Amino acid sequence: MDIFVARQPILSRSEDIIGYELLYRNSQDNVFSEIDGDVATIELLLNSFVSIGNEKLFDGKKLFINFTRNLLLKRVPCLFSPEKIVIEVLENVTGDQEMIDIILEFKQLGYTIALDDFTPYALTKGLVPHADIIKVDFLQSTSIQRKAIQNIAKSFQIKLLAEKVETREDYTLALQEGYDYYQGYFFSKPVILTSREVPLYSNDYLQILTELNDPECSINKIARLIECDLSLSYRLLKVVNTLAYYTRVKVTSIKQAILILGLNELVKILTIISLREQQVKTSISKEILLRSVVRASFAEQIGASLYGRDKSSECFLLGMFSLLDTILQQPMEVVLEPLPLSDDLKQALLGSDSKYNDLLRIVTAGEKGDWDTLQRLAPSIASINLSTCYENAIKWASDINFHLDDSNHLLDNI
Repeated sequence: MDIFVARQPILSRSEDIIGYELLYRNSQDNVFSEIDGDVATIELLLNSFVSIGNEKLFDGKKLFINFTRNLLLKRVPCLFSPEKIVIEVLENVTGDQEMIDIILEFKQLGYTIALDDFTPYALTKGLVPHADIIKVDFLQSTSIQRKAIQNIAKSFQIKLLAEKVETREDYTLALQEGYDYYQGYFFSKPVILTSREVPLYSNDYLQILTELNDPECSINKIARLIECDLSLSYRLLKVVNTLAYYTRVKVTSIKQAILILGLNELVKILTIISLREQQVKTSISKEILLRSVVRASFAEQIGASLYGRDKSSECFLLGMFSLLDTILQQPMEVVLEPLPLSDDLKQALLGSDSKYNDLLRIVTAGEKGDWDTLQRLAPSIASINLSTCYENAIKWASDINFHLDDSNHLLDNI
């Protein structure tokens, strides 16, 4: 599944980049698709913060993100640090008392508030006293309108951001009119960042969130629930790897990844994912995901006998990730690059020398019924009943609930 995010720089008067606006895209075409605003923002958040990752997006700058009224009322911005994002209130959000109260909450938490596409008659005008930045569309506004907006901004000591600055003439005019920040094609078209992601199938995220909210939550139970979901496991490891401090850590289990990330961050990630509508899924890709889970359980059982139970979690990951290149239709070295897996795991998945080479050969040979290969590996597996292990793996995988229905889980369900 290809994912896309566009990023356009925002500059100061001295032409230093002070931030980026993130823009929803669903293809390499650098245009906004007319879809529901909630869906666009949710997709943008998931693709940006979970799939592509912080390092490629931030560059140490704040990210300007559009939020609809619905998502503001659900406090979705609170999933992100006020040091990382600027809350852009869309122009169709009415600045009534309910919204004023929400904005004041965000302000108290330290968030920067920007009013998008502002005019003197905007629905958001009730929010002006609490705004930090007013964004003005230079393509659509008149000089009279901009003069009125300048007076409003001056009265409330609000910064002005000129957007859709397309020409040098626009930029010169904005400088003359005293704008603080600038954004538009004159500086840079939105740059599209891309990645590939494992399709979402499970809608068990709320079950995990419920467990996380239990004062006596079990890390082992949470880890097991996540391990059953290839997509979530892959996303979790990518997030762990984008945290600069932890790039040196080699992960051998999902439990270790959870402990590195922390429960609070895990809640945020799961909440974003649970907000997202499921994508269209095919029976073929669902079958590959099911095979991955069967391999994971099969490898775990065999690995416990070959290497000891303390290595069973690592063996589980080996089986689970062994088909990632097929699912993402990319070379395995590309797929593994953003994951902080142990060297033994990576080498085995890449087909290089590793203590887990025999395990992966046994798993794939057992799956195919390749008895010649299994006979060559007989000394390694003499004490293992492969048939029983494989039957157990199939039964365990079949018990996992791979729902194909849309999961329109929103925060009011949490």
